[in-house]
Amino acid sequence: MHGVIAAGSAPTADAGAEILDRGGNAADAVVAACFATSAGEPTLTSLAGAGVMIYRCADTGEVSICDFFSDAPLTHPDQVEGLDFRGVDLDFGPTTQRFYIGAGSASVPGVIPGLCKVLERWGSMPLEQVIEPACRFMRDGVVLGPYQGFAAKLLEPILTDTASSRHVFTLDGRMIGAGDRFRLPQLADTLEAMAARGWQSYYDEVLCKAMVEQFGPHAGGLITAEDLERYEVHFREPLKLRYHEASVLTNPPPAAGGTMIAMMLQLLDGVDLAALSPTGREHALTLCRAMAVADEAREEGAAALLAERFPHWRQRYQQLCGESRLSAPSLPPGPSSTTHVSVLDADGNAAAVTFSYGEGNAHIIGNSGIMMNNLMGEEDIHPKGFGHAPVGERIPTMMSPTLMLSDDGAITVMGTGGANRIRSAIVQVVSLLADHGHDAESAVAAARLHYENGVLNAETFDRDDGGSMLAELGAKELVRFEERSLFFGGVHMVRRAADGTLSGAGDPRRGGVCRIV
Repeated sequence: MHGVIAAGSAPTADAGAEILDRGGNAADAVVAACFATSAGEPTLTSLAGAGVMIYRCADTGEVSICDFFSDAPLTHPDQVEGLDFRGVDLDFGPTTQRFYIGAGSASVPGVIPGLCKVLERWGSMPLEQVIEPACRFMRDGVVLGPYQGFAAKLLEPILTDTASSRHVFTLDGRMIGAGDRFRLPQLADTLEAMAARGWQSYYDEVLCKAMVEQFGPHAGGLITAEDLERYEVHFREPLKLRYHEASVLTNPPPAAGGTMIAMMLQLLDGVDLAALSPTGREHALTLCRAMAVADEAREEGAAALLAERFPHWRQRYQQLCGESRLSAPSLPPGPSSTTHVSVLDADGNAAAVTFSYGEGNAHIIGNSGIMMNNLMGEEDIHPKGFGHAPVGERIPTMMSPTLMLSDDGAITVMGTGGANRIRSAIVQVVSLLADHGHDAESAVAAARLHYENGVLNAETFDRDDGGSMLAELGAKELVRFEERSLFFGGVHMVRRAADGTLSGAGDPRRGGVCRIV
């Protein structure tokens, strides 16, 4: 076997699988898959978005975080006369949520620099070979599945807002949908030109120039040439902790999600969750207590101080164990469009990438076929309010690609989209693997819950008494999901057992697909 990949669509997974089958390693495959999301998941992310990768090198055992998330521009919104920052309401069924688009909603992107530097550092194939599957899918077209159709319908107010976005995302005068064949040949042309010229040269001279023209202060935006010139891809040491018989490694500060995951797992490490039914009331209450404490820590800005202040938070957890009603600070829900890819190759190299463009800012960069992000208009990553992001600094993110190295030699790599639910989804899946011995498919498919701001959201299809026990938790509101819901993310996971056996699972909540090559 050459490896295993799990991702959010068949074309995404197939692109990575093809590279594995051709002898590429995990870095080659994950980069190929990420480029292919533009065909297979065209409304869920963009090459002008931002992301985070975790990578394990089999030869050295070294684990690194590649942070290519966005920077806030150096220009403050108050400095731009005629800022193009417009609200759009998206209909989520039971509720609507406002997002902000326009030139002023764009942050400094990092996906292309991040993916290309990953390939340079760990890959074994040149860029022109790695992009081949993605370019073929873009030219031949991809038939969109039900989840992609749903996402397109949800984002229609944004993706049809401008002439350039309508040119990409409409077919015969209507929004693309499930069953339609989506083509994006102009992006294939862009990628091939970039590979032929050299990615850095093309990025600087063509794409960055277009971004300054379209999203600079003179056009109602914030991005300047200086922003793009000073942007850096950061390679960081992962945040590492022990959970039972495994080491868990995830995204460190300045990101918020990984630290919250670490806090929750350390709180749960002292609890015998294996003795509790994963569908029962006490199990749910235990998870909710840990979620409540992590939310309080984030509210106090404790992410970077977790090690020093952990005794305080452990005491807070014990305090909640004696209370019949939980409470937690108010944090925005922010269901942004995000996707994830996980890869393991036969040698044990592992890679996981989570990336997003928010919902897109409604503008295509030049004629590249690439939608610009709206990450300055994402409430979830600006909890203090718009305009409060420190200029020129990394925007904090919940993205938490995660690696679990079991003491018996097994390797598990996973991640998910889902904004604020990223942290709770990862913790629950890790617990099901470590505490209850689930395999990849059952851990990903199991019912999830998320507690935040006194509201308990829970999938109730697999819980005792249809979820009625959850009302006893004291939450001010209980929201039941009778089926699996994309609200709870999409954990795409791959594993290599101690004996070398490969397995994995794509989350059905977000159209997940797994390929073993």
